[in-house]
Amino acid sequence: MTTRSLTRRWDPWSDLWALQDEVNRLFETLPARGIRQGLLGTSYLPPVDVLKDKDAITVKVDLPGMKKEDLEITVLNDNLCVRGTKKLDTEVDERNIHTRERFFGSFERVIGLPDPIDPERITARFVDGVLTVVCPLRESAKPRQIAVEVK
Repeated sequence: MTTRSLTRRWDPWSDLWALQDEVNRLFETLPARGIRQGLLGTSYLPPVDVLKDKDAITVKVDLPGMKKEDLEITVLNDNLCVRGTKKLDTEVDERNIHTRERFFGSFERVIGLPDPIDPERITARFVDGVLTVVCPLRESAKPRQIAVEVK
């Protein structure tokens, strides 16, 4: 009868996979609370579109289920900051929740604007869960056509 060695050889790949699992865990969402943990804290980032034409930069932010009273919009150094708080459904008994994936809590999204804007003329609308912020360009940032003389 032969005996086999029961010792395992070291597998560097298993250590690498374990490290990958730990890094992934830092960025996981807790399904019971719908919040992020780890390195990012509670960093919910609502999706945005930034559109630019010759007169303005338009920013559209998807904020489903939010109310305009729970939003704050500021501009500083050509950065648009959208902050808000989405309140947890209070009429739902926590014991009855099977899965919760929607976000509740505070968030902040800072959007760098590609050109200098006129902060005095910014307008914002909030319709059907979409925040639309129109940031008119400063006159100095608008393209200017220069006539060429032929002699």
